[in-house]
Amino acid sequence: MSKKVVGITYGEAKTGKTLAAVRAFPDALFVAPPGALLCANWLDWKPNVLDVTGRQGFKFLTETVKKASGKFPAIIIDDFSLIADVELELCKAQASGFAAFDLFNQRTYQLIRAAREAKSHVFFTCHVQAPREVKKDNNNRYIPGAPLIPGWQMPAKFPAMVDFCARVIHDTSTPGWPYKYATGPDEHYVQGDRLAVLPVMFPLNLREAMLAAGIDVPRPEALAWMDEHVEGISKLLSAASEAKRPDYKKVMAHAASSYLADHSPRHARWVLADAMDRMVLRQHTDNLIADFIGNY
Repeated sequence: MSKKVVGITYGEAKTGKTLAAVRAFPDALFVAPPGALLCANWLDWKPNVLDVTGRQGFKFLTETVKKASGKFPAIIIDDFSLIADVELELCKAQASGFAAFDLFNQRTYQLIRAAREAKSHVFFTCHVQAPREVKKDNNNRYIPGAPLIPGWQMPAKFPAMVDFCARVIHDTSTPGWPYKYATGPDEHYVQGDRLAVLPVMFPLNLREAMLAAGIDVPRPEALAWMDEHVEGISKLLSAASEAKRPDYKKVMAHAASSYLADHSPRHARWVLADAMDRMVLRQHTDNLIADFIGNY
């Protein structure tokens, strides 16, 4: 693996976050609560799942990351917010007051260290904690929105320790799934993209983002056929974009009825979505200078 990425995606579109991880890493190990990966039916794919049940906290996650390191292309900790709540309860049973949060922070650092040392990509999905203002020592303190993790400082510290922190937002301004990754500067939310390849908003497509950053993300053998079609259709969409009124529907309908007719409709839809996202990202790359100048 040429580069290894540790990242986090957070927001209220839980199904979207999880599906994006499945699209990027179909053969990853998903560590998640029971039933969390049922949404993979949308892709006609059955991922590898290790259920998190009962009172399993960060020790379980840390040991799992170490054991699975290098055995899977990626390890996805799904619904990390819920597991973090369990971990805080375990810490409170062993320490009181602020000491419980100190213990929680220590175990979070151990988990991040394991993720950093792993030979697989590691991604966390979380719920969102909205921006809020709190009063402390007679002063009002504004806390930006962040991944929903317990503690005063950890919601901001945790994203600072990863390479990719994307907030999932609802957006209907472009065709397709009405949710996008937001990674650009935002005064109200903690987010960022050290891959440095995405526009401020981009469809939920981790794989295309990582490919654009020069990271090899091979598909499982059963899905390897998709790559040729994604590249070919994305070029057709790029050619169509040069028209005054691009007819993307026509291009995609033709591709679906010809190149993809012999494949599962859900897999065909997967290919079409990847092709469109690749075209969008290439347009962003091609227009970097023009967009930069346009900001002045």
